Amino acid sequence: VPQGSVLGPVLFILFTNDFPTYMQDHSKGLMYADDTILLLGGKNPEDLEVGAFVALNMAIQYCHGNELVVNEKKTKQLVLGKHKEVIGRLPELEEVTCTKYLGVMIDDNLSWTPHIDSLCRKLCTGLYVMRRIKSISDIATVKVAYHALFESHLRYGIAVWGGTTAGNLQRLLIIQKRAIRILGNLQFRETCRNSFKQLKILTVVNLYILEVVLHVHIKAP
Repeated sequence: VPQGSVLGPVLFILFTNDFPTYMQDHSKGLMYADDTILLLGGKNPEDLEVGAFVALNMAIQYCHGNELVVNEKKTKQLVLGKHKEVIGRLPELEEVTCTKYLGVMIDDNLSWTPHIDSLCRKLCTGLYVMRRIKSISDIATVKVAYHALFESHLRYGIAVWGGTTAGNLQRLLIIQKRAIRILGNLQFRETCRNSFKQLKILTVVNLYILEVVLHVHIKAP
């Protein structure tokens, strides 16, 4: 199957669809296309270390049995919890304190600060584009750019990382207010509270609340 074809991902999913079932006695496997993670927990560091070793070897055994290649350079070990230092590193795996999964930066303390750092950079790029568009077009076009280049990044995965610290949320809100001032033709020090209402745009905190409520509603029986 040619790389980049529509058929390739479909065949891969069909080919590996039984992987979570194969691993269910050893870990919880989460798959999205070819991005796979193994989640394990333990009552003590020793149980967790042994369980991780067994789960990794079972996953490698599955790949070998299905003629799949494990990319060791992209396979990382991330330990969450208060006693990370007493859990040994698995052989041939790089132990990291932060990794990216499906576009979200996950750190070992679940502070989400690395993700917020990355998100702030993306949002600042969106601000630059909004200013450029405003100089050559109308506000309606700038608002389209806001939703496409700014809010889309802000909303992505917010139900996961939105419970970060108040300080991190404040960093995002400050940048969001700069975007609203561009849309509302406001000066740097002018309040933008009314502009949020007039433009019908939710603050980052309200976006988090909305996404969590929607998630709970969808998952409710």
